[in-house]
Amino acid sequence: MKEEIENKPVITKIPTIYGDLWFFGFKFEDEEIVAISNKRKIKNPINLRIHSCCFTSEIFGSLKCDCVQQLNQFMKLMGEDKKNNYLLIYFLNHEGRGIGLLNKLKVYEVQRKLKLDTYEANKYLGFDYDHRNFDKAIYILNYFKIEEITIFSNNPQKVKILKERGFNISIKKFLVRPPSTYALHYLMTKAERGGHFIKEEIRKLIEKNMK
Repeated sequence: MKEEIENKPVITKIPTIYGDLWFFGFKFEDEEIVAISNKRKIKNPINLRIHSCCFTSEIFGSLKCDCVQQLNQFMKLMGEDKKNNYLLIYFLNHEGRGIGLLNKLKVYEVQRKLKLDTYEANKYLGFDYDHRNFDKAIYILNYFKIEEITIFSNNPQKVKILKERGFNISIKKFLVRPPSTYALHYLMTKAERGGHFIKEEIRKLIEKNMK
């Protein structure tokens, strides 16, 4: 990647509800990204989650997705598993899969009024479904000299990107029970439209919810 980090990451240990965690703050020309780990010295192999900020669920408890549940569960694992290495790469500017918070709210309103799913609503407003770029995550992984990864994700695109960049990847499907029927149907849409790895699991949850 041509873009360089302006300076070395800011590093500090912070006591959290999940235990003491190490925060590595990376500053790029156009954004700041935080990497969080249960280890000061990060080594291979790594348990990895690449997580995009979800202001609506993580701050205000929106029931339309399971983002905050996934974030909390991964951080819980990170804090409890003292033996293994964990790394969370948290993107602050990936709101709405890269379209920004206000555009995300527009998508929500289109969904509400026209009864569209998230793919259809994005298309209606002229957005691609996913505008995110993960080049900076690759840079951070290379900074830590990571080669062997177990990625906690249901997203085939993230897996594809990491494999193409030469990382040795194994996949840990990451399903945390969704907080609502809204989130259940959102996840099924991602499975059916985006090929996410959890279609069968979500189908069973929907069937159970209907009983």
